[in-house]
Amino acid sequence: MPGPQADTFGSDGAGGNATSEEIARSLGSVWQRFSGQRPKSTTVEIDKDVIRCVIEEKAPEEAWADEDGESPPEAHLSVDSRRYDYDATAAIARVTGRRVIAFIPKRNKRTQTSTQTFILDRPRARF
Repeated sequence: MPGPQADTFGSDGAGGNATSEEIARSLGSVWQRFSGQRPKSTTVEIDKDVIRCVIEEKAPEEAWADEDGESPPEAHLSVDSRRYDYDATAAIARVTGRRVIAFIPKRNKRTQTSTQTFILDRPRARF
C-alpha cells in the first residue's frame, strides 16, 4: 500500500501529481489575494482523507525588493482571517470534488511558514 505522497513546488513550478499541482496553484492564488504576494514555495502532501499544505512565505522586504522602491501596500485582507479560511477550504473542495469537514491552520511568523491541514469527508460508497 503506497504511503502519503508529497510534492514540492517552488517558484519554477516543477511538480509531479496533477492534483497536488492544482492544489498548490489554487492555494497560491488564494494566498496572493489575501497577503498581496505569491508564496515562496508550497509543499502538498495527500494521504487518503487528509491534505497538508506547507506554505513558505516571502519576507515583506524580499517580496518588494524588485519594485521601484515603493513600500508594500496596506493589505485590506489577511491570511489570518475567516474569509481566507473559507476561500482556502472552497479551493480544496473544488479541486478534490470532496467536502472539507475540518480546516486546521498553523502559522509560524518567526519561520515565515504556514501549515494548513484539510480533513476531507469520506466518499460515499455505493452498494
